[in-house]
Amino acid sequence: MLCLKFARLFLLLLSMVLAIGGPATVAHAHEFNPQELGTKLSVGYAVRVLDVNADGKQDIAIVDSRRVLWLENPSWNEHVVYETPDAKFDNVCFAAHDVNGDGRIDFALGADWQFGNSDSGGTIGWLEQTSEGPWIYRKIASEPTTHRMQWADLTGDGRASLVVAPLKGRGTRGPGFDQVGVRLLAFTPGADPAKETWSRRVLTDELHVMHGLQVADLNQDEREDLLTASYEGVTWLQAGASGMQLKRLGTGQEQPAPKRGASEVRQGRLADGQLYLATIEPWHGDKVVVYIAPHDWQTSSELWTRFVLDEQLAWGHAVVCANLDDDPEEELVVGVRDDLSSEHRSGVRIYDPVNPIEGAWSRELLDAGGVAVEDLTVADLDNDGDMDIVAVGRATHNVKVYWNQLRREQSEP
Repeated sequence: MLCLKFARLFLLLLSMVLAIGGPATVAHAHEFNPQELGTKLSVGYAVRVLDVNADGKQDIAIVDSRRVLWLENPSWNEHVVYETPDAKFDNVCFAAHDVNGDGRIDFALGADWQFGNSDSGGTIGWLEQTSEGPWIYRKIASEPTTHRMQWADLTGDGRASLVVAPLKGRGTRGPGFDQVGVRLLAFTPGADPAKETWSRRVLTDELHVMHGLQVADLNQDEREDLLTASYEGVTWLQAGASGMQLKRLGTGQEQPAPKRGASEVRQGRLADGQLYLATIEPWHGDKVVVYIAPHDWQTSSELWTRFVLDEQLAWGHAVVCANLDDDPEEELVVGVRDDLSSEHRSGVRIYDPVNPIEGAWSRELLDAGGVAVEDLTVADLDNDGDMDIVAVGRATHNVKVYWNQLRREQSEP
């Protein structure tokens, strides 16, 4: 155990030296055991971890191009709950919630994904989990280029609404797609969501080309807010008496469209509770970026301090902040979708704060080329107290679990 502690101290000191001035690869700073599951995907657009069948175990749910499925923990047997093999266009996003209050998890689903069509298409619906037999699909609405969705209780009344973020404003055209803003929508189910029309409201249409959406209580007031990644960079949205209040926190990449703004966003915490935001920049970008919050960020108009951590990637496409090693800070986990070169491959990268106030983070590469990451998430899949990583691929068509070996290492003599 003592030798292990000295080894970890050495790696920490090494990462501090290497991280200054840019990203550095630090071997074995975190130990993960990769496992490829048997499921084969077409395009793994989105992955979430949740207890689908209420057996107390965390399962893996995936939206594939023509299927919605979940993998049962611990056998990882595949259960397809919705399949549209003849559909012309893809499923693209989903969000889990007990929509009708029957105690079973349901899935909201965004489908009919047409990247090049901002005039029509983009279906929004939900899949009702029944006590027996197949799940039932029910349509809610449609919005062109529907691309991201999350459930959020924005008003604090205990009722969650489905927040839907299209990628582009309706009727926009390339190359910038910035003629009008995106309609960020909220759909609220009624007492009988299977029969009643869901109410709809536009939260804002001030932002352009929105690729990232997160629900977060940023100011810890026990009310859920929204973080968006768009051409405007990172924006914080709070529900107020007169509608949504928007506050820009991060600049994004400040270049002409379409190489503008931010593409993904997640909130993380540092050792003293200070907030940071992690992004991929610009839209469909090639940079891993963090923003460090000023201590008076809620009352100040000052933008958060921007640091570029990594430019050695092609198309970062997933971002998660999580504590992987029980230290006081949350690491940044990024999925890279494409190979930049034979040296800089697709896969999972971990960035660990070393001196984050000065922009110093170490970088670790997991299983380079093992997953062309379209999406990833973190969760404690084996209930051992540490966080594992689940990644789904596009070009690799696979599902991989990276089992965190932290508890095993701590138990070694």
